[in-house]
Amino acid sequence: MVTACTLDTELAQDAFHGMKGATACAKEYIAAQPAGVWLDLDGAVDERDKGTPDDWIPRHPELVRLTGLHPFNCEPPLSLCMAQGFICPPQLHYVRNHGAVPVKTPTAEARQRVWDEWRVAVVGLVDKPLNVSMADLQRLPLRQLPVLLVCAGNRRKEQNMVKQTIGFSWGPTAWATTIWGGCRLADLLRAAGVRDDPEGKLHVHFRGPTGELPKGDDGSYGTSIPLHRALDPANDVLVAWEQNGRALTPDHGFPVRLIIPGYIGGRMIKWLPHIEVAPAESSNFYHFMDNRVLPVGVTPESATAEGWWYKPEYIINELNTNSAMASPAHDETLRVTPDALAGETYTIRGYAYAGGGKKVIRAEISLDGGVTWEGGVVSHPETPTEYGRYWCHALWSFDVSVARLLGAKEVCCRAWDSHMNTQPNHLTWNVMGMLNNPIFRVRIHRAYARGVVSELRFEHPTMPGKQPGGWMEAENAAASASQSPLVSGLKRIASGISLLNINATMQRTPSAQSQLSTRAAHSPPTSPPPASMNEIAAGGVAPPPPAAPPARAGPITLEELAKHTDRADAWLAIRGLVYHIPPSYLKEHPGGADSILAVAGTDATLSYEEVGHSDNAEKILRRFKIGELPREPGLLDAVPVMPIACALVGAGSVFALRVLARKIAA
Repeated sequence: MVTACTLDTELAQDAFHGMKGATACAKEYIAAQPAGVWLDLDGAVDERDKGTPDDWIPRHPELVRLTGLHPFNCEPPLSLCMAQGFICPPQLHYVRNHGAVPVKTPTAEARQRVWDEWRVAVVGLVDKPLNVSMADLQRLPLRQLPVLLVCAGNRRKEQNMVKQTIGFSWGPTAWATTIWGGCRLADLLRAAGVRDDPEGKLHVHFRGPTGELPKGDDGSYGTSIPLHRALDPANDVLVAWEQNGRALTPDHGFPVRLIIPGYIGGRMIKWLPHIEVAPAESSNFYHFMDNRVLPVGVTPESATAEGWWYKPEYIINELNTNSAMASPAHDETLRVTPDALAGETYTIRGYAYAGGGKKVIRAEISLDGGVTWEGGVVSHPETPTEYGRYWCHALWSFDVSVARLLGAKEVCCRAWDSHMNTQPNHLTWNVMGMLNNPIFRVRIHRAYARGVVSELRFEHPTMPGKQPGGWMEAENAAASASQSPLVSGLKRIASGISLLNINATMQRTPSAQSQLSTRAAHSPPTSPPPASMNEIAAGGVAPPPPAAPPARAGPITLEELAKHTDRADAWLAIRGLVYHIPPSYLKEHPGGADSILAVAGTDATLSYEEVGHSDNAEKILRRFKIGELPREPGLLDAVPVMPIACALVGAGSVFALRVLARKIAA
């Protein structure tokens, strides 16, 4: 059986003490968790995963899926995450997978075999290259400590409400703190005889399994960090094989992965087989084409054409400072009674974090839109490491009278770290939607009874993925309906542009418009990318699509559509149009071929719309159109359009608007 290492000390759920050496023990924490939080890896598979390459992995049913059926990218509801306490169970930890889980272990026997056979190569500028087993790794000193992991796209949906980025819509819970256990990377590198780097020019490369993904020379996900970062014991870079005292789960990198406290999650390679010390940073496709904050106004096309992906100053490593509110929750209501107004209080709660081991020193609340701020109570369940580093999130709270909430239009929060970094008042859009951290604003709505306020309702800015809700979505929809010609807007919906994108295009604020047109202030690189990057430069984020397939005469029935499901001849329908996805593009699709093949032969509208797609993605899709599904005559054929349209806008029915839009567009 695959078992975790023996844990050394005891750990309470609400506090971590004496974080020297191997200190964070998860035994009591695990035993105290409610039944069902730890899923049996041999248990039931979610219906949504059946028919995908991941149809052997049990996953928590309450995780919010952000990229359709496949690949699996998810976050827990914020309230559910916060309810777990300081340490998150692995089954509720956010997941970022670029493709299928590449290490298939559907049974206990398969897990044991992978554990026994797995090797990690340590090569490059070392005197004693190694090829170590899991047993070899476990002989090195064990280090266990709680570490926060955060995806650089946390809170990206707010950016997508302004203008669609090239990333999908993370909500505010693309983060989690769990207890990671493994050996220090520095110990492993020294065992391999790593060479001195007095000038600080060397790097450590990491990659996952080859053939895992569609891009790059070998189809691996890879990246690198400076060698000095890896060798400094204060940085706690781990080669980890346990999470909360147990072996890693498939989605989190079984059997072994990298943990880099204070860094973004995109640097922490899962399913780790290869470590290499090299004279320059990694040339892996995903090292350059992901996890960057490019200047405002840079598009996917200009980023590739002008070489923006290769400028080192735009790479993301350390996390920035961020916070959000969990209480009040989205759509939470608060009754307003005479007793409440006489002195009752409400406790606002949330989380905050900072990067690079910096401490969150303040959490503040504003009830006047950010004009004035008041300090809350910050809780650090962890104590700093022996090097003074804080690797976890902080919790904060603020008690406010109900009477004050009654007089406010919104509640805002922001955090400060020990380097005096804080959050800006407004977001700055970037093409990848990375590191979004403006102050978090929760709107307050009032319900009246007999002329007085009887209830307060709270509204968060967005909901994760394609879940409806949030004041940003409501304001976008309202602005689009009131300030754009209805029929023109409906036609644009029918052609695949959502109400949100109509608003982003037509109603963007002057400040945002100026942001999106000021790229000239940033000079592009003057030197070409490295020679090893030729393949990347040629492909970029949006490679030239193959020639469009020939169009079909007449409508295409669902029966005919269902016949085209294999890799060589994949058809799918989206919004009533039928597309033939050629094999050459399956290799280029960012989500991998499996995400398309999983819905081939079907009407994939819902799956497609669950994922935010950029304008460039829509352009590529249109090239593959070969026909349309049959139009089904219905009630709207015999009813005047405009009265219904006005009624529908008033009701806010986006689905019905799409149906009506097709009638008008036709």
